[in-house]
Amino acid sequence: MYHSELKNCIALLYPESAGYDTLLTSLADFIKREIRPGAAIIDRNEIYPRENLYKLAERGIPALPFPLELGGGGLPYPVFVAVMEMLAAGCANTALQLSIQAMVCEGIILFGNEAQKEQFLRQSGLLAGTSLAAFALTEPSCGSDAKAIKTEARRSGENYLLNGIKTLITSPGEANFIILFAVAEEGISTFIVPTSTPGFQVLKVLPKLGCKGHPLSTIRLENCQVPAANLLGTPGKGLSYGKHFLNCGRITIAALGVGIAQAALEKALAYSKRRKAFGSSISEFQLVQEKLADMVTEIQAARLLTFHAAQLKEQGLEYTAAAATAKLFSSEMAQRVCDKAIQIHGGYGYIDGSDVHRHWRDARMLSIGEGTSDMLRLLIAHLALKEVS
Repeated sequence: MYHSELKNCIALLYPESAGYDTLLTSLADFIKREIRPGAAIIDRNEIYPRENLYKLAERGIPALPFPLELGGGGLPYPVFVAVMEMLAAGCANTALQLSIQAMVCEGIILFGNEAQKEQFLRQSGLLAGTSLAAFALTEPSCGSDAKAIKTEARRSGENYLLNGIKTLITSPGEANFIILFAVAEEGISTFIVPTSTPGFQVLKVLPKLGCKGHPLSTIRLENCQVPAANLLGTPGKGLSYGKHFLNCGRITIAALGVGIAQAALEKALAYSKRRKAFGSSISEFQLVQEKLADMVTEIQAARLLTFHAAQLKEQGLEYTAAAATAKLFSSEMAQRVCDKAIQIHGGYGYIDGSDVHRHWRDARMLSIGEGTSDMLRLLIAHLALKEVS
């Protein structure tokens, strides 16, 4: 998928860079040919999209927004956001892993030392996408209340021993490394944990509504011995670091919302033109046109909010509020748009054969992960009130 609105957004931000247009056109063709055809099968059979991720790594896509000196593509973040949107329209499961991957790499770049950047981003292949990442913050006793974390990190010589339970973690059994938050002596701290470490165990996979290509799991850490060199940044700064991780993740999650909604819109448009009722195409019905108009408008609004947050990040400006706003609006917009797409399809939208309700099921996760809509509303209001003297 490569629609004119997305092309225009990039052209407005970078009018002198025709190469971005060529890149996105090439990637759109690749996604249409190599990614999109298998998306429904990934969902139906709950297949982790590893083959798709290998294909993306071969094309250098995971590395696109990161610095050249680390082996990245050096491209502006809004261009990467455009790629994320197109990829989500093709296969939300594949895009979700790329979102997590980008968030983890961003955190290591921000808070890691030079040795960690070299080891994990370059040598271990996280930046290139040849190894895969996960993110573990939530526990059975805490989700939005991150201060209530109970997983312990006890210093033992040149290592830390990690003990605790994490839950609702996306694909930890498929990842090579996981960013994990635990309580050390100094307070909540952040660790880079190889999932092959003895004592790291995936307990169970949790059945879920959408994004079925990603096993959502509970993990146990039992005397999981991690080198002290894997402590990310300063001990006790984990909550502060977590906010930066999530700010970055919210932008890509917003892009996922736009892409998922765009896929649902395209199906609704095509169906409304071919479906006949009362002697004419239902696309001629005023109420159907009203739904389509709302869908187009909301998608465009979410896309612009997402690019705004991405551009602030690219320019090194404060983007916490912009990322939260984009993620809140886009995740809830995607649900509304996908719901309208189902309604336009009528009974056929409710059955598996039309492959329309998949988009709604995938979209539903977006208003929960990376900060629930409820918590983001509180954050947005708090930041707005701070601006008033």
